[in-house]
Amino acid sequence: MADSLEKSVHIPELYDLNHRHDNELHNAEKYKENILARSLSKNIYQNDKTAGFLYLLQPMVVQMITSNVILRNWFNWTVSKYYDRHNN
Repeated sequence: MADSLEKSVHIPELYDLNHRHDNELHNAEKYKENILARSLSKNIYQNDKTAGFLYLLQPMVVQMITSNVILRNWFNWTVSKYYDRHNN
């Protein structure tokens, strides 16, 4: 939906030119599934209670990161406010 709104605001040829490599970019959506598993030690996940707690904590950590992406884009006028495919 955001793409259609953004596409309708811009000139279609320029929009297509600016977004022709979007499929080739680094896909940052994969961090939402296992950010804590990649960030924390594997020894923490050996305890079942701790692993269950971290599993419940995962959506909150993802929400904090997602909200920071919007804030990051707020001051970067060259990208859309909801752009979340940054490489770093």
